[in-house]
Amino acid sequence: MSVKDNKAKLIIETAQRRFGLFGVEKTSMREIADDLKLSKASLYYYFPDKESLYKAVVEKEQEEFIFKISECITMVEDPDSLLKEYANSRLSFFTSLLNLTRLRLESYSDLKPVFRETLNKFRNKEKEIVLRILKKGIDSGLFSIDDPEMTASLFLTILKGLRIAVINDKLGMLIEERELEGLRFDTMAFTDIFIKGLKAKY
Repeated sequence: MSVKDNKAKLIIETAQRRFGLFGVEKTSMREIADDLKLSKASLYYYFPDKESLYKAVVEKEQEEFIFKISECITMVEDPDSLLKEYANSRLSFFTSLLNLTRLRLESYSDLKPVFRETLNKFRNKEKEIVLRILKKGIDSGLFSIDDPEMTASLFLTILKGLRIAVINDKLGMLIEERELEGLRFDTMAFTDIFIKGLKAKY
């Protein structure tokens, strides 16, 4: 890794910590530069604005999530447990992002177009992982699925829909812990129902 890459990595890690403590809205590039004992000009050399730095932080968290889930797939044999672990970890991941931003939800929605390409790439990686889990279930004879790709897409779309329903209901307000717990309950209940529908009938 080059010196420049090392410096960018350090900036991202520092911004991640500060965003986590104070949120994106209440964090300035000056504060991040001060944490690093850099001039603002030096910080802008690596990241031209706060949105590009936040995007890099989000991408870092996405990579960590994908790595964690990929590790689970190699360690856990039971496709049922894998799908449940995926749904639960995915919710924790998005909760982490909401905590990281501490944005009011309409502001979070406004930022989404900036990250469209990033989110689409992440979605494709997610689909690949879910597809691997489903195929593991098919190969073991546990799942009976005619169209695994469509099934993987449907699973992800419904998980996203459950999350968006909470966000839409809370427009202009921060999500509270009890609402996140409610979302977790709904997510795991849906996953249980989904798995029952996938199981081969003997």
